[in-house]
Amino acid sequence: MSSHDEIVARTLETDRLPTKARMIAERSACLTAFGSYVALQKFEAHAYQRSMFGGPETCAVCGLPPKTDAEETEERVANYPFQVQHTDVKYAAFDLDTFARRNVDEATQESIDCLARLLGALRSLPGGAQLTQLQKSISKAIKSNKFERMILLETFGYAGILCPKTKQHYGEQFVICDNTVSDQPKEFYKRDWAYPVRFWTGQDGVNEKLVNSYFGEFL
Repeated sequence: MSSHDEIVARTLETDRLPTKARMIAERSACLTAFGSYVALQKFEAHAYQRSMFGGPETCAVCGLPPKTDAEETEERVANYPFQVQHTDVKYAAFDLDTFARRNVDEATQESIDCLARLLGALRSLPGGAQLTQLQKSISKAIKSNKFERMILLETFGYAGILCPKTKQHYGEQFVICDNTVSDQPKEFYKRDWAYPVRFWTGQDGVNEKLVNSYFGEFL
């Protein structure tokens, strides 16, 4: 049985910084570790605070329960996309802890070209584009299904690459659980998407500064 504070402490001790080259290679295979990296990059120590929106057994900051005996498994990490949950602190920390022993090659020209195609598809969207067009826009750029594409785009949201200026992203600060749960769009279909990309429209475009920050040395 692990307490909230023990899990937080272990997460902050984790080597959460696999090389950018390896994260890009992973991303080109439909992304797992890059999402976990960006979600935890600003994670900080905090005491358990009862959530106002996620239930009495949920921390308002990180979403963890006060205590849990549930353990992450490599099978869950491998069961892409249906078990992926980058903003689940336990999942993300485990994902990064086990990243080094998974068979992920460093970035190849093929993976870098794939990233360029993805970004090109996103940049081509008109100002009136909505999430449906966003998801469909990358269907020819990468071999994937709808759920994998949603997770990839949600990851770009966490990173701030696809994020409205009025919303927070995890590159600025760890976005607390109560904010992500309570801040919902009026359109119900958008609530199937993670925060903050659930609010994205074509007018928000692609944050080129952050693209360069994460991937500039490869593009």
